[in-house]
Amino acid sequence: MSAIERLPSLKDEPPMDEARFLRFLEARGEGERWELIDGEPVLMMHPPSLKHQIIGQNLERLLNDALESQGSKMFAIREIGLAVEDRPSFRPQADVAVIDDDHGDNPYFAERFYLVAEVLSDSNTLEYVSTKRLRYTEHSGCLYVLILSQADRAVEIWSRGEGWQGRVYRSPDDRIDLPEFGFSCALRDLYARTDLA
Repeated sequence: MSAIERLPSLKDEPPMDEARFLRFLEARGEGERWELIDGEPVLMMHPPSLKHQIIGQNLERLLNDALESQGSKMFAIREIGLAVEDRPSFRPQADVAVIDDDHGDNPYFAERFYLVAEVLSDSNTLEYVSTKRLRYTEHSGCLYVLILSQADRAVEIWSRGEGWQGRVYRSPDDRIDLPEFGFSCALRDLYARTDLA
């Protein structure tokens, strides 16, 4: 299954919002993973590759270690649904996000998040990834968007503090510093236990 597979029967219907998307999910099989991108339900690749999962787990663990060491109420979590205010047609599922105890009242989608990371899959298109990145930056609390490759050792970091200008890190010794989270690691740490380490 492709991470960008769409349902042909829905192409002529108006864009979905969260309420309609949740009804759509109730009618689907439990083994399927969908996200709502600009009003269209998108079937995510299932299951993610082992490398994809390891990279996501590495980032989650490193973020949580940093956050716990400074006594933060924030924490990193994997495979989480997110909501962007004023965008009811956008309900993605992020590979990793940083949220806190006060993440909103929605039982399905965290309404407050501070960092989002996506681990690229072979089936991701440039349009799909760019759309998600742009929508994440519209969330008032989001400070960083990270895009991690699993095809090669490369991490893009988009920062609100730098006007959402992206930087690409490729060297194993490059430092990834996210001071708001007390986070610092070498690029190679994000790829530990993979062939890219």
